[in-house]
Parts: sequence; C-alpha cells; structure tokens
Amino acid sequence: MNTNIYFIIGGVAVLFIIYMIVLQNMMKKRKQKQLEDFNRNHSGEPLTEQQKRLLTFGAILFYHRMEKILGFAPEQGIDQYTYGLKNQWEISSPQDARETLDNLLALRRTRDFQPLLNQPSPDVNKIQKKIAKELGIELSVVEQTTSAYGWDICRAVSLAKWCFWCGYLTEAEVWNYMERAASIAGEQGRDWTDYTVSFLLGRTIQGFDLDDICVDARQVLHSQNPTFGKTEDIDVFKRYSFK
Repeated sequence: MNTNIYFIIGGVAVLFIIYMIVLQNMMKKRKQKQLEDFNRNHSGEPLTEQQKRLLTFGAILFYHRMEKILGFAPEQGIDQYTYGLKNQWEISSPQDARETLDNLLALRRTRDFQPLLNQPSPDVNKIQKKIAKELGIELSVVEQTTSAYGWDICRAVSLAKWCFWCGYLTEAEVWNYMERAASIAGEQGRDWTDYTVSFLLGRTIQGFDLDDICVDARQVLHSQNPTFGKTEDIDVFKRYSFK
C-alpha cells in the first residue's frame, strides 16, 4: 500500500512538472506575440531629444518599476500593465484612458492637497523634514515647494506610456499627452528638484509610504547609480532641461 502511495505521489509530481512546463511555454509564446503585435503598430523610429525630455517627466516612476527610464517600447509582456490599468485605474478602453489622463492633467489631486500645503500641519512638516533628509537637500529648499503638481504630472506621463503599450492610445496621442504634461509642469514648477519634492509630497500625502520610493527618487534627482551596477539614463535630470 505504501508503495502505491509513492507511485501516486510520483505521478502527481510528474504531471505537475509537465503542467508547469506547458504553462511556461504558453506564457512565453503569448508574451512574444504581444511584443510582435506592439512592434507592428509602433513606428520604431529612434526617439528625438525632445521625446526623451518628455519621458524624463516620468523617470522616477519608470525607474521605480525597473523599466528603462527612456524606454518607449515594452520589454516584458503586456498582461501586467493591462491588469494594473484595469484594477488600479479602472482603465480598460481608450475612452477610460483619455478621461483618466485628462483628469490628471487637470491637477485635481494637486488642488485637493493645496490647502494642506498652504498651511502645513505638524504631519506635513514631518513629511517635509523626511523628504529633505532622504533627498539630501536642505529643509528650506523643500519648504519652497508648495504644490503637489509633480505627483499628478509624473503619473500622467507614466500612465500615458502604459496606456499606449496596452493599445488604449495611439503613438501620436501619447506624445500629445506628454507634451501637455511637460508644459503644465513648466508652468507650475521651477526645476527638477522642485518637481521631485512635489512628487514626493503628493504621493506621501495621498497615503503611500515615502520609504518605498525615496531611494529611487534620490538617485534620479542626483544622477546616482545604485550601489551595485549602473542604470542606463539615470542622469536624465542633468541631460534634459525642466523648462
């Protein structure tokens, strides 16, 4: 009887291994097909310097998600982005994508947070002190930033690219949204330091943990490579002008 149990367990294990191999191959083929479909609908033209500058406004979130900072084509499968857009942003169509991006560019969250920044509470003061410490800049510099516009703009730029990857925006549309985002940022902010502080203020006030992104933000702001290895285009804030 014990021998039969061993045979059964062994058979189940073999079937499980076969299932995982088949599943892995199916996922690999699906990913390859997705990337081939994307490449057919993408011009494939090299990015211009202006287009690279526009992508720079999404650099912190791109780097945080371990994507190429100036990458415009997906390197992994599209499924994770489709899932994220649907579940985190309720985006599952071109109309949803445009409405969400228009709302971000209207700076609605920025306006919601403005009263908190006009008269900072002890909680906001605490956030400002932590941002100064984590970014390695003076508190007085952080206190000069009195808007969370960077949070809306950085999300708009990154979201536009992801919507493009998922087929919800055309290539022309994604660049149009990024142009608008960069223009609004130029109207609202002073420089990349102001932009980074603004992004972190908005993100933290909204309830996200500062600790999970502050290292990434500091490295992008100061063009610092991680301790081990080098990151392509980590110096975008040095190479491309804010305005």
